[in-house]
Amino acid sequence: MTEPTTSASPKAAWLPYVAPMATFLILTSLEGYLPSYPLAYAIKMLVVTAVLIACRSTWRDLRPLPTAAGWALAVGIGIVVTIAWVGLDGHYPLFKFLGGERAAFDPSTLSPGVRIGFLAMRFYGLVLLVPLFEELFWRSFGIRYVIDPDFGRVPIGTVTPMAAAVTAVVFALSHPAEWLPALLTGLAWAWLVHRTKSVTACVISHLVANLGLGIYVMTTHQWKFW
Repeated sequence: MTEPTTSASPKAAWLPYVAPMATFLILTSLEGYLPSYPLAYAIKMLVVTAVLIACRSTWRDLRPLPTAAGWALAVGIGIVVTIAWVGLDGHYPLFKFLGGERAAFDPSTLSPGVRIGFLAMRFYGLVLLVPLFEELFWRSFGIRYVIDPDFGRVPIGTVTPMAAAVTAVVFALSHPAEWLPALLTGLAWAWLVHRTKSVTACVISHLVANLGLGIYVMTTHQWKFW
């Protein structure tokens, strides 16, 4: 049985989980104020990385997956998420009050050197950074917080129907242009953390899903997907 994460200061224990996510969202909202999206994105990734390192106390929740079955489940769900994200596109309504379609950025408009740097930073954010801080926020902190605001008393992997539903809905609202696949993904990863009792499984699954999406974008030039 996974032991609960304890904290000497329950009232402030949420901050290391929330800070990287909040920083990411705030900087995303400010990207349009810089003249260059690649520059804005690079700054965002560097700042979020610094905040995540400063909040590395949350990394204690990342424990190795003990079985090959856990790895296979995480990878398999990640692949299914990629397929759902792409396959459902255009088959569900977009609600403009949630944000509408995501703006697409075509890196082929950049000079070769800048393009390589941007793509390297884009894949770093997409495949490594975002899966780490998002899973620590949603599946480690968020689900347990819904169950009990003193979430450190709740063992990782404890998931109630209410916690799964609430976090999946808010996860969907944070991806307004892809709300349906995001909703299904939130439910799938809530089930995964419950099944494996491992946030690491969700990080791996998220990584696989985003890597698959990145490869799809690069091969089809469907830039809106990232």
